[in-house]
Parts: sequence; C-alpha cells; structure tokens
Amino acid sequence: MLMRSGMRDVTEGEKDVFDIIEEFSELTPRRKVLLCDHLFTEGRQAFYNTVELLWPQSKAQDAKRLEKFLYSLRNKSH
Repeated sequence: MLMRSGMRDVTEGEKDVFDIIEEFSELTPRRKVLLCDHLFTEGRQAFYNTVELLWPQSKAQDAKRLEKFLYSLRNKSH
C-alpha cells in the first residue's frame, strides 16, 4: 500500500511541471510566428502579454526563459 501511494506521488508530481519550451514546440506554426513577431517586432510587452494569453498558468520566469530561447534560436540561424 505504501509503495502504491509513493508511486502515485511521483507520477502526480510530474503532471505539475510546466515546460514552456515544450509547450512552444507544440504550437501551430502560425502561433509560433505570432510570438516571434511580437518579440522581435512589436516589443517585449506584446510578447509577454501573448505568452500570458496562450498559457495562463505561466509565470514571469517562464516567459523570460522562452524569450532567451527564441533569441538564441534567432542568433544561431543567422
């Protein structure tokens, strides 16, 4: 019984983890372009607002992590 409840705690804990990079990768190409346009053209505030709309459960550090990820992708592609 104890082992079963321990396994439940482990598997339920994994569901609570929010990975914004993984969530971004699952977006449609149109939404990915929208996010990049907001970050690189419209400005940071538009980007942060869009992140909040797409993922209400995200936190400020999630948006910052995605921002750094997108900048690194852009810099590597040029």
